[in-house]
Amino acid sequence: MQKHRSAALVLTIVGALLCALAIGGIVAYRFYLLRPWLFHPLLFAAIGGAALGLACVLGLRKPLIRWGGAAVCVLGAASVAFAGWLATAFQSDLTVESRQASPGAPLELVVLSGSATLAPDPVWELRVRTHQGLLSREYDLGCVNGDVLSLNTIGWSGPTSIRAVLSSGIVDIAVDGDGRPDRTVDGGC
Repeated sequence: MQKHRSAALVLTIVGALLCALAIGGIVAYRFYLLRPWLFHPLLFAAIGGAALGLACVLGLRKPLIRWGGAAVCVLGAASVAFAGWLATAFQSDLTVESRQASPGAPLELVVLSGSATLAPDPVWELRVRTHQGLLSREYDLGCVNGDVLSLNTIGWSGPTSIRAVLSSGIVDIAVDGDGRPDRTVDGGC
């Protein structure tokens, strides 16, 4: 029985850490270099919930609380896994179309292209990235849906300013030293 209690303690700690990693991955999403390792919130939450459910079975004494707690944890893990599948099933694959380094700042303009979720319309996502090692960040500049507008050109007009030429007009975006834009492009996404 002592083995079950120590296994339940370990599973509780592991489950809690995995659930914390799930939340931490969402919080650290802007750090695009760390994203491949940290941004797996659905996987971490599902495995963490299953570990907490197993900890309930092994560590709690009263049958009603034991199986009730396990059911809540496992159902929570299953619902998170289903939500993750549903969210990624309709996600479009984006490819890097162009990268442009800022002329005077450690920033990079990235244009990603793909198609709309349920239609074959071309979509361009516009982002700016900083270069600060592992703490490099990525900020969203907006999105352009080719069915609504066309993205004619985009580029740096200065060290910290971006000019996007759309079919509806010109959008100038100022970016601070940390990469945060003062406005975004509304291109019908």
